[in-house]
Amino acid sequence: MIVPGDRGRRGLAYTLLTPANRYMSRLPSLPGAQYYKLVTPRMAPARFGQYLVVAGDAPLEWPIASGFEHFIFGLSGDATVTVAGTQESDGGAFALSDGGYLYVGPANEPALRLDAGASVMLIKRRYEPWPGIAGPGVVCGQLGALAATPTAVPGLTRRELLDPADPAFDFNISHMEFGPDVALAQIEIHDEEHGLYMTSGGGLYHLDGDELQVSRDDFIYMAPYCPQGFRAGPEGGSYLLYKDVYRDGF
Repeated sequence: MIVPGDRGRRGLAYTLLTPANRYMSRLPSLPGAQYYKLVTPRMAPARFGQYLVVAGDAPLEWPIASGFEHFIFGLSGDATVTVAGTQESDGGAFALSDGGYLYVGPANEPALRLDAGASVMLIKRRYEPWPGIAGPGVVCGQLGALAATPTAVPGLTRRELLDPADPAFDFNISHMEFGPDVALAQIEIHDEEHGLYMTSGGGLYHLDGDELQVSRDDFIYMAPYCPQGFRAGPEGGSYLLYKDVYRDGF
């Protein structure tokens, strides 16, 4: 029998969540919000949290406690993040309309405001320092303003939202954009874990031996060493990709 959410899967090394089977959670600090915990460290071996937050019929405001690094990505509508102590001309307020993003280090205490109906992606992680390297500061930008960099795969480009050459970061965020029927060149197996959110199109994802259809607004968690590969469908596809980097795994 086919029921809503039948595409969702939990494998030994991955989880696929679709809009039909993700489950809304609640927090005391977010009354009236649609709050989805896509992955947290409760799902071992994940070392980060990734959340989808959607405001209801009224604006939503809440402070984000220090002690963690955060990456916030605007999906729809208008959102604003205020970071005390930053030297922005607008008093430390960063606008996150569709495709806007902000990285905030663990020493900061950002406050997030969503207009009614707006949605953001929030990534939360305990920062792993490296001896002799200072932690990164606040980084903001707009996805559409970034140059799309060609890769070794014809028809596949990527945009880097955090500097992949800066070892101060312990994770990267990339936006991968596939043309119609374009596929990764190999099935990858590596130590880094992933949080992947489909932003457009769809295709077929190879996950630990399973071939699964994916489409816009699906989320995939991939554990370290999960065999993985993607082939876009006839309309192409794109996704926002988290991975941990520049640390040795201990």
